[in-house]
Amino acid sequence: MTNPQPTNTDPHSSDPHHVAQETDHLEWSILELFYRSQNTFREQFDSYEKRVLDHSYQKGLNRSDLRLSPTDLADLLDLKAIESMRNDFLFQLKDLCHVQFRGKDRTDSLDRYVSDIFHEISILKEEHYNVRTYAPGWEREHATEELSYILDEAHSMFPKKLNHVRFLMKKAQERMEELLPTFTDNRIVVRSLYLHRDDFVDECYEKGIHDFYGFMYPELGAVEGYFEAGKSFFASGFYELAQEAFDRSCKEQEDGARKNRGSSKKSRRLTTLGRDLKERLELIEAAAKSPNGDAQLALDRAAGLLPESSPS
Repeated sequence: MTNPQPTNTDPHSSDPHHVAQETDHLEWSILELFYRSQNTFREQFDSYEKRVLDHSYQKGLNRSDLRLSPTDLADLLDLKAIESMRNDFLFQLKDLCHVQFRGKDRTDSLDRYVSDIFHEISILKEEHYNVRTYAPGWEREHATEELSYILDEAHSMFPKKLNHVRFLMKKAQERMEELLPTFTDNRIVVRSLYLHRDDFVDECYEKGIHDFYGFMYPELGAVEGYFEAGKSFFASGFYELAQEAFDRSCKEQEDGARKNRGSSKKSRRLTTLGRDLKERLELIEAAAKSPNGDAQLALDRAAGLLPESSPS
């Protein structure tokens, strides 16, 4: 996982290309860390809800009337997962959002939401630690007053904190979705989303990377998303990945063209993009069968670097 830390001592810090590359890494890190932390939280929240409802059913009580033992109460949450979310994702995410968004007298709402999430998770972690570590000791010593204080606080705080973090995560996600279209020129984001499409990206939304592409490329969605990933891979010489991404875009284009025959503007764009895709794929395939010199010429054409009429 890339977690850049900009510094004024970098001798290349004034170089526009270096600054742009650093910004690209920063944006990808923020995106990745946010969605990884959200995936972890969603898993913890769903597990918590299931365990609470199981206890409620077994005891025949409304969840608000449950009084669990220290062990059962602590087992509602996974302390290691909470610590990992806080230390591995949220801590770095908070700092990177400060770097990216925070100015002298302003910041972005995403920065505020992430800071609040970090704060709330830290409180939840400490409260869980008290239940796991101190409550069993008070129970063994029959220190009823101290035990009651810890358990009362945890029974009240766990659901409140979890639901508040869930609300903050939703607000942060909404803001992130507003930012996604601004990342379409970021080659690191474009390529990394594609490369992680079967990893954490697939867990973020119901349709995985297709939903990401829907936010980033609202008109053509996955057709354009795969196409841009292919172009980016191609420009860097990753021809097999480029062909794979172009193939995916071509399939999406064909499916989209069938579904949007009544929408003339979108249909024309899909048809044009499909023709471009097929030409590039044909050139890549031709390059694979050509001598080195002809192969490079074909690859340059496929990348859009040379017109089709260039001499061979």
